[in-house]
Amino acid sequence: MITYEKAHVRVAEFFFDEQESRTPADIVRYQFRPDPVKGCESSDFHTLCLDLACDADTILSKIHKETRYEIRRAGKDNFACEYHSHPDAALAEEFFGFYDRFADIKNVPRVNRTRISAFRRHDVLDLSRVRGADGRVLVWHAYLRMRNCARLIHSASHFRVADKLEATMMGRANRYLHWMDILHCKETGLGVYDFGGWYAGQTDVEKLKINHFKESFGGERVHQYNADRSNSLMGAAALGARVAMRLLDRRKWNW
Repeated sequence: MITYEKAHVRVAEFFFDEQESRTPADIVRYQFRPDPVKGCESSDFHTLCLDLACDADTILSKIHKETRYEIRRAGKDNFACEYHSHPDAALAEEFFGFYDRFADIKNVPRVNRTRISAFRRHDVLDLSRVRGADGRVLVWHAYLRMRNCARLIHSASHFRVADKLEATMMGRANRYLHWMDILHCKETGLGVYDFGGWYAGQTDVEKLKINHFKESFGGERVHQYNADRSNSLMGAAALGARVAMRLLDRRKWNW
């Protein structure tokens, strides 16, 4: 269970098959559940997961040919990858600043600092990044590490404001960072690498491109469920306000 407070609203989150325990909260969130949550309106969530039980060569063999090529080529680019299982507040701030610039460029919500900081305080946040040969950070990944799984919760790069050559290099760096993260998770004993979502629709071209990127690493599709439950009048009002604010301006409301 992860707890935090935002805008005076107390939130408690329960993940995977975690059993709910009594805690003072205005909103209870159920994330990545194997079944619909009783008493709540559950929403479908699809993701893509890699089984880390097999050896690294087998995992690599299941990656699409083009992506394997990019990963191997990245070894010649002098990329430097870092993986931080216990990031401190200063490193988290670096990630926040980088992600917020990415979000502004892409016109999506900025990072929920309160929530991600709560993950860090509960020691379930992992951060990774890759630097180019000039030392500049090219890509960040953020993971929720819980149970036997590392689940990607954020990925950010600034390729949209780069020229074509640099954007291609950033794409290669992102693939390489995913591969190095996969190896790190396997080496530290985790059993599942979760790409943090898979779009089940057919109309959003941008999301379909992201699907294609994730699918290039192999993995199996998994169907899960999310749900929110208000635990107080303040919680009900906050959930209602969230729906309204997202309709007006998605960037100003991000739980």
